[in-house]
Amino acid sequence: MKTYFQRRRLIKYLQQLLREAQHARNLKEDVAEPKLLRLLDESRQAVLRVMETRDWPAMVSVGQELENVIIRMCPPRPRAALRENIEIILVAVAVAMAFRTYFIQPFKIPTGSMSPTLYGIHYTAKERPDIFDRLPFNLVKWIVWGEWYVEVRAKTSGNVRIEPAQDGRLMLINGMYHLVNKGMSDHVAQGDYVVKGQLLASAMRITGDHIFVDKVSWNFRYPWRGEIMVFKTTGIHHPQIKTNEHYVKRMVGLPDETLQFQPPRLLINGQNPAHSRSLDRIESRQDGYDGYQLGGRDNRTADYLASVSNCVTLGKDQYFACGDNQFNSLDSRYWGPVPKRNLVGPAVFIYWPISRRWGLAE
Repeated sequence: MKTYFQRRRLIKYLQQLLREAQHARNLKEDVAEPKLLRLLDESRQAVLRVMETRDWPAMVSVGQELENVIIRMCPPRPRAALRENIEIILVAVAVAMAFRTYFIQPFKIPTGSMSPTLYGIHYTAKERPDIFDRLPFNLVKWIVWGEWYVEVRAKTSGNVRIEPAQDGRLMLINGMYHLVNKGMSDHVAQGDYVVKGQLLASAMRITGDHIFVDKVSWNFRYPWRGEIMVFKTTGIHHPQIKTNEHYVKRMVGLPDETLQFQPPRLLINGQNPAHSRSLDRIESRQDGYDGYQLGGRDNRTADYLASVSNCVTLGKDQYFACGDNQFNSLDSRYWGPVPKRNLVGPAVFIYWPISRRWGLAE
C-alpha cells in the first residue's frame, strides 16, 4: 500500500499522461497509423478504468503503457532543447524586427549638430586612466555611461608637426598622420621629438546619444513645430549629404509657411510668434545655444536664408529642418526643405547612455 503522497503523485502523473495523450492525438491523428491511434485510445480508456478502481499497482502498469504509446506517436526529436531555444530566439527576433519596422525604431546620434540637446560622439580631456578605466570596471562604465578611455600613440619616431583639422587636429610625425579629436588632452607640443609608441593624446570617448523614434504618431496627426524629427535624405542633393541616410534635426518650419532668420530669432510669416519651449530656449542664447544663425558659414555655400533679407516659402508637403547647434549643422539652410514622404517620425526617448539627457526627448 503506497503512502498518501505517493498515491497523490501517481494520480497527478496519470492525469498529465491523459492530457498529453489527447494532445498527441490532436497533433497526429491525420498522419498517424490507424493501428497506433486505436492503441492510444485503448491505453487512455485503460487508465481511466483503473483510476476509478484505485488499483495502485495496475495504475502504474497502465500508466507506463500509455507513456510508451505517446512516445511512439511523438518520438522525441534530437537536440530538442537546442531546437526549442533557437525557435524562441527566431520568434523574438521576428517580433523585434516587426516592432522596429512599424512602431519604434532606434537611432544613434553620430555628430554634434543637435548639441547641446543631443550629443554625438565626443571626447573629454583626461590625462591618464584611473582604476575605473581598467577591466572589469571600464566595461561597466561603458555599458552605463557610454564612456571609454582612449589614447593616441606615435606610429613612428620623429618630430611632431601639428596641423588643424575639421574635427580636431592632425599630428604629423615622419610623414605619418595621427588624428587627435577635438577635446582630447595633448601630451606633446609642436616640434617635440617622440619615439614610436609614445603617448600623444588621451581622452574619454563618449558615445553619441541613442534615441527611440516614434514611427506611428505622424500617421494620425500633423507634425508640430519644435519636434526633433528623423527623416531620410532620399532625393535631397548636396555634396556633403549621403543619399538614403537618416538625419536628425529639429522641425522649425511647417507647410505653407514663410521662414526668415534675424539672428537669433526665427520669423514665421514675418513675425516672431510664441514658439515651443525648445525653440524659445534656442533663441535665448543660453545654456550652450547660439540662437538661429544665417547660412553660409564654415566655407559652405548657403542656398537658403544666407542673409536677413532672404526668405523661404515652403510647399504644402515641405518641412524645414535645422540643427540646434547652428554654427555646426548642415541642414535645410544649405539643401532646402524636407519632403513629407521622407519623414520617419519624432524622437521620443533617449535610452542610452545614462546622462542628464536620458529620458523623454525635448
